[in-house]
Amino acid sequence: MRVLKFGGSSLADADRFLRAADIIANNAQQEELAVVLSAPGKTTNKLVAVIETALKNNEVELQISELETSFNQLFSDIAALLPNIERTDFDNQVKTSLFQLHQFVHGIRLLGTCPDHVNARIISKGERISIQLMKAVLQAKGQAAELIDPVKYLFAQGDHLEAMVDVEVSTQNFQANPLAEGVVHIMPGFTAGNAKGELVTLGRNGSDYSAAVLAACLRADCCEIWTDVDGVYNCDPRLVDDARLLKSLSYQEAMELSYFGASVLHPKTIAPIAQFHIPCLIKNSFNPQRGYFDWSGYR
Repeated sequence: MRVLKFGGSSLADADRFLRAADIIANNAQQEELAVVLSAPGKTTNKLVAVIETALKNNEVELQISELETSFNQLFSDIAALLPNIERTDFDNQVKTSLFQLHQFVHGIRLLGTCPDHVNARIISKGERISIQLMKAVLQAKGQAAELIDPVKYLFAQGDHLEAMVDVEVSTQNFQANPLAEGVVHIMPGFTAGNAKGELVTLGRNGSDYSAAVLAACLRADCCEIWTDVDGVYNCDPRLVDDARLLKSLSYQEAMELSYFGASVLHPKTIAPIAQFHIPCLIKNSFNPQRGYFDWSGYR
């Protein structure tokens, strides 16, 4: 089993979304796969903006309409390149998500505040759109796919906006309800479930953390983080002209870099895969043959 995670920049438009789907489909021919997806592009930022506007009691209809337009445009652009794609489940997800969003906004205006559990439900809606669209794309390409609900599988503790996953309990959930073989399993990143069965979010770099946790729960052979850079450099390439791309790091070295501000890393992402000595590759979805680095120093 291999776990692949795709960030928002890898899903931002039709060409990028289809490129990610091709990477998934090609890898699925070689071995069992589970995939974790972020929200498309800047979707989460737009959802945060909706909350902020509602808290000011300002008009949010235009913002919600723009979200709907962006989702539908993404599907239409993909359908132009993949005419046999089925859109029913995607449309239902968009309609359900936007209906709930309107209800939440109404409640925020009445209360004058946005409770954390509502905030979590709102800002995680983009990932749900991503997984329905990716499932439709893969099926149109002839690749069987199913969805994983992280609220049912990943048990987390802490507040609604910065929860941490209990890998041991979550592993037991997967063992009690094992994933089917022969299909690509797609999970929205950034979310888990608490003891009450409520959706919680996992904070900064939550989708990377989701992928690491999923890899740990499944005892995956590898975790791949697909992003828009070639990997990790020894210093910031935006500031240093001769920055060098690193080919490999130990878990400890990766942890140290993350503490010193390497934005492609986060300490909580490293911990679950280090615990079970799972190699993690960082790969460039725009340059699949080149970029990666390997956290495998303790294998």
